[in-house]
Amino acid sequence: MAEADKIAGYYSEQVKISLGTGATKRQTTGENIFLAKERPDGTVEMSLLNMSGEPTNIREVVEMEDFLRRCKPKKDYLLPSKKLDDGHLRKKAEADKRASRGNLHLKRKEYNSAEFEYDSALKIDEENVRAHYGLGKMHLEKGEKEKAQEIFRQLSQIEALFEEDNKHLFNDFGIDLRQNKMYDEAIANYSKALEISTHDPILHFNLARAYIGKEMWTEALAYLEKALVLKNDFPEAEKLIKMVSVKSSAK
Repeated sequence: MAEADKIAGYYSEQVKISLGTGATKRQTTGENIFLAKERPDGTVEMSLLNMSGEPTNIREVVEMEDFLRRCKPKKDYLLPSKKLDDGHLRKKAEADKRASRGNLHLKRKEYNSAEFEYDSALKIDEENVRAHYGLGKMHLEKGEKEKAQEIFRQLSQIEALFEEDNKHLFNDFGIDLRQNKMYDEAIANYSKALEISTHDPILHFNLARAYIGKEMWTEALAYLEKALVLKNDFPEAEKLIKMVSVKSSAK
């Protein structure tokens, strides 16, 4: 293969993704983006990109024939940071600032002022993660559970939630979903988060707790075991795994 024809650059692979569980389970088609490079021996090294366009630690080396069967060139791919021009960045910064002011009002339980700031942020950036999340939390505090659940459902569809910069948010968000018995949504949230932070023991632990909420003991046990592999000193997981093991063996 001529030097100019060697594999090097961004490639995409179409994959099937399962969302939800049980009666809500459905399949959809997604796209994985890889940074690929041909090696001297003719194999191809593939590095999966996260939602920020950065290579993750998920890598594989495949035979050329397998690579060409699975992947196609992604010549139009732009790093997410390059997709945002200065105008978009300014809007995002302004929306984040207003959402932060909303958080301050929420902390003081000044709900009208908090809602005004969150709404203002969403008028500037309709997919602003911090504003959506703050608005949902506000409705929860006010006892408006249905409104909060609807906002949380909308938030779970926003891809920016799962960017590395929002790691603390999608973990807290999953906890809120679980505590409000939105177990399917919590499972989908944590599962997607794990695509970015594969080796995060807290995410595995919280995903297990969501499965416990659905009394899916086998699945919960698997994620608790993974959490303990990733973090040896994890007393909360050790305590929970004893209970889940009993429930799992009693099935």
